[in-house]
Parts: sequence; structure tokens; C-alpha cells
Amino acid sequence: MTNSVAKLETERKTKFTPNMENFKVSLSYEGLSLRKDSEGKTIADLKRKYAR
Repeated sequence: MTNSVAKLETERKTKFTPNMENFKVSLSYEGLSLRKDSEGKTIADLKRKYAR
């Protein structure tokens, strides 16, 4: 019984995804920027594109 409760709680947790504007600002602090072809894409799209 306790295993099923713990399993449900871990399935409900969502991963943190930052706001795209905050992500761009964070990149600029590190001297980086997004490519022009990546401008309109979401963070999830970029993760799929650059996944190894």
C-alpha cells in the first residue's frame, strides 16, 4: 500500500521549466545567446533538438 502511494506522488511531480525570457537573460549573463534559427522555439523544443 505504501509503495503505491509513494509511486503516485512521484508521478505527479513536474519538472521545472524556466520562462524563455528569463532563460535568455541568464544566457546573456554568461556571454551566450540563442541562434537566430532558435528564436521562436520553446525550451522543450531546444532540448529535443540538442539531446544526445
